[in-house]
Amino acid sequence: MCPDSKCGMERSISRRSLLRILAGVAATPYASRRARAGPHVAASVVVGYDEPGRIISENFIGLSYESAVLASPDYLSPRNLSVMGLFRGLGPAAVLRLGGNTSESTAWRDTDNASVAQTFVITPAAIDALAGLVNALDWGLIYGLNLARGTPEAAAEEAAYVARAAGPRLLAFQIGNEPDGFGRWSGVRPQGYDFDAFLAEWRKFSMTIRARLPTVRFAGPDIIAEPSWIRPFIQAAGYDLILMTRHYYADGPAGAPHISLARLLSSAPQAKTMLEEMRSISESSRLPFRITETNSIFNEGQPGVSDAFGSALWGIEFMFQVAEAGGEGINFHTGDAKAYTPIAPGPNGRHLARPLYYGLLMFKEAVRGAWMLPAQLVDPDLNMTAYATRAADDKLKVCLINKDFERGARVAIKAGRHFRFASLLQLTAPSMEARTSVTFGGSAVDEFGHWSPPPPKVFPWRSDAFVEVPPASAVMLQLSRH
Repeated sequence: MCPDSKCGMERSISRRSLLRILAGVAATPYASRRARAGPHVAASVVVGYDEPGRIISENFIGLSYESAVLASPDYLSPRNLSVMGLFRGLGPAAVLRLGGNTSESTAWRDTDNASVAQTFVITPAAIDALAGLVNALDWGLIYGLNLARGTPEAAAEEAAYVARAAGPRLLAFQIGNEPDGFGRWSGVRPQGYDFDAFLAEWRKFSMTIRARLPTVRFAGPDIIAEPSWIRPFIQAAGYDLILMTRHYYADGPAGAPHISLARLLSSAPQAKTMLEEMRSISESSRLPFRITETNSIFNEGQPGVSDAFGSALWGIEFMFQVAEAGGEGINFHTGDAKAYTPIAPGPNGRHLARPLYYGLLMFKEAVRGAWMLPAQLVDPDLNMTAYATRAADDKLKVCLINKDFERGARVAIKAGRHFRFASLLQLTAPSMEARTSVTFGGSAVDEFGHWSPPPPKVFPWRSDAFVEVPPASAVMLQLSRH
């Protein structure tokens, strides 16, 4: 059997040609008949295997939730076995961030009988459950406090309880969510609200919190639209700041006529521009950065785009872009009512993995115990990207993300090293628009986060072999010497 269905091979075929064909077959065990029969573009990836590489933070992967979720203490809790299992599937040392627009409407109460005027009440029981969750998962926590409608005193009371409950799992507090929008779209401040006004408020909150928690750590400014706020904020916050943060959405708003899956899958250049600026600030300030809230389409996502399989391919690429720029990590915004959520409500009160979740899963498998290497895709006449990592045991993993709707690719790997064996895991769905039937390594994720792919087939690898990547798919090829 061969990928172009010409199975009546002449005996005179060269051994070299036969090996190339067999390598292509072995590299596409999950490719559909339509994918094999369609057009293919020849490409190659040049990997800097001997380069020092870039370390990927062990807590790179993360999720972000609205603070409002804490109004239901049983949601972010070890008792919520489905959500807990899906979190665990993303590995240890991930980061959970609480914040979002609803953080403007939260209130802390330290007794069950306290009366509050805000919409979402956060109780000690909710924080205890949250602490139990991150402890059981071995995850870190970034916790957002209500700057918009809160008071410094209330924030200090809340922060003190969170710090006591979460202990070393608490990475940092953030004061305010998207403060650059307070006077523009959220309506919690006058239209002239600017950086100086924000900084004056932030200082009052941070000083009051530090009076209660002398060793408190902060992250910020958690902006979305005004990157010009970041440098002066770092200078003003000084040693109070351990992490600079911002938000990023590839497109929006949801419902706008220009929104499309094809547009989302072509958004990498705009992300690169944003990340180059973040890298520059990080290097000059010697302060790490994190994208603490991100997803595809702002205003809760676009059905048919944000929940489609293509969002998984976008998500994988964006994670690699952040890692390539030296970012400490990324938190995908999540929530039951949001079209872009990687974890969504399912039957029987349980949850299920949406396509984007599979993107996080593939990234985890690609970078676990590894560091990034330079990888250049040469002469690709299609919407495709490539990234490479090297593990401590010298195994090379090459991730090929084909965002083209129709055309596949036959990709040669040029790493300057001889590898003897190869295996692969492929991320696929029936189409780019599919919302279900996604598999990674031939296996789906169940409602408790279990992912049990069959052992990948190991096959001989030669320097002249190629891997076939069908349209609308991603492949993780692993090469080893032994």
